Amino acid sequence: MSVALQISAPPAPPGLGRIAGEAPRLVKDMLSLTNCHWREQLKKAAAGNGQPVMTLPGFGGGDGSMALLRRYLNSLGYRAEPWRLGTNLVQDKVQTLDEILAFCATMEAAIVENAQRIADNCGEKVSLVGWSLGGVYANSIAQTHPELIRQVILLGSPVGDPRGTSVWGLMKKVMRGEIPDHLQNVDAWIERRDQLGGRRVRTSVLYSKYDGAVAEDAVMIENDKLVENIHVASSHVGFSHNASVYWTIADRLNQSLSNWKPFDYSDLPKNLQKNFVS
Repeated sequence: MSVALQISAPPAPPGLGRIAGEAPRLVKDMLSLTNCHWREQLKKAAAGNGQPVMTLPGFGGGDGSMALLRRYLNSLGYRAEPWRLGTNLVQDKVQTLDEILAFCATMEAAIVENAQRIADNCGEKVSLVGWSLGGVYANSIAQTHPELIRQVILLGSPVGDPRGTSVWGLMKKVMRGEIPDHLQNVDAWIERRDQLGGRRVRTSVLYSKYDGAVAEDAVMIENDKLVENIHVASSHVGFSHNASVYWTIADRLNQSLSNWKPFDYSDLPKNLQKNFVS
């Protein structure tokens, strides 16, 4: 079920309770993959037809962080590919959002090059599944290269105001930034969310009220006919190790572009539907 979005003031980052809940929620996420009910349900997901899918890891992550998801998608018949770009981490000293945006542009150019190679080999467009910062890349690429991208699925990705993340302060410390918030070019980051004014690629946004890193309003994208916001009960770190997230990704990838149906979890067994109630 998709959710309409109304944005007002800059979103507040997740509170201490949600941050502290990341670890126990992550354990729950990982255990969901061993739950007998979810294991049976995941086996029932519609088979893929060799459709190419590229996974884009979050900040500080590499291909190994999404290996289990790719393994599942491959078992369904998709051609799930890693991004092969190493660790998703800025290596140089940066102090401004503009410098981070420049890093994003460099990474996106490399992703496009890899996606083009995969598309040429498969003879069809590529779907992108981006986790956190990886989803920020995916969202931008979908708008700038719609001829190459079939659809994008974003997992807890801060495409909105970066101040709505609990890692905003941490990132500034890691990047050794000393420039205050009011001098940062936040608008340039937010404008990338809908940089072309009109989408041409299907976009599924997965968000969670349990996410200890990114506030819902910083993740969600205002609905139009090509965008849907889907709540999934997951920690931020657990987005790549959560059975309900896997099922949602498989369900969205299986949709026909010519006969797209909105996400609906009502066909799931009652005991599994609770994973989607926000």
